[in-house]
Amino acid sequence: MKITDFMPRFGLASMIISIGSGLVLLFQYSPVGDVFGRMEEITTLVPYGGVLRQVHYFSAELFVISMTIHAAEHFVKKRYRLYEASEWFRLTSSLCICYFVLFTGFILKGDKEGIYAGYIMLNIMEKIPLLPEAFTGLFIRRGSDFFLLPYIYHCMILPVAVILLLTRHIREWLPNKGIFILSVTLILLLSMVIRPGISIPPDAMVSQVHGPWFFLGIQFLLRYLPPLISAVVIPGIFIGLILILPLVDVNKGGVIYHMVWILFVLYIFLTILGRFLNP
Repeated sequence: MKITDFMPRFGLASMIISIGSGLVLLFQYSPVGDVFGRMEEITTLVPYGGVLRQVHYFSAELFVISMTIHAAEHFVKKRYRLYEASEWFRLTSSLCICYFVLFTGFILKGDKEGIYAGYIMLNIMEKIPLLPEAFTGLFIRRGSDFFLLPYIYHCMILPVAVILLLTRHIREWLPNKGIFILSVTLILLLSMVIRPGISIPPDAMVSQVHGPWFFLGIQFLLRYLPPLISAVVIPGIFIGLILILPLVDVNKGGVIYHMVWILFVLYIFLTILGRFLNP
């Protein structure tokens, strides 16, 4: 089987594993009260809780990475020309939502990094001009309900949205038994060999806190540019250029194609800077 045929099937197998492990964790997790303490209990006291958390983490990450590679292949080979604009919009939107699923999962860790990421998102939304405060409150809120809305999005709304948007793609790329067994084996091995990282307690005093790996470039930009530019305008331009690819003329499409490449390489560079340079 070609790698181009393997990746989407491996990704969907990982998605199934992620949803299954998430359903088990759903009954152990609580988005209110001492969230960090509950996560530590799941990891250390619940039988196989640490392994289960790792299974959920690795399966979700591998799903999104596999889907990103699959989408990148379509972009590099300019297969977006074969799609109707509406279908291309659904596929691109589903990938964006997948990253938001990972982001809400990062918040739900309840540690210093998760809380920090949540407040960054909250502050960015509050600083967007003309955006009603009530709209921001639909995603995340200050106070005792800080984790509640990310929990609802992560566990219910976003996974359903991704499945609905990918319905036609899922039928085409359903994994066979061999790929599913390989996916389960690989994820279990990763989960048993690689232990969960040390979580930073919410009240700990630390000099440096990192967001999720895919957010590091934006986190770096936030140090030097206004939130509206670094977290809304620049990512919006990148996603917007990808969305309009099927709509533009073939001759003009080359310019947009290269603009997307430039922005992508630039973001990789900013991600590296965000990971290794001190704030």
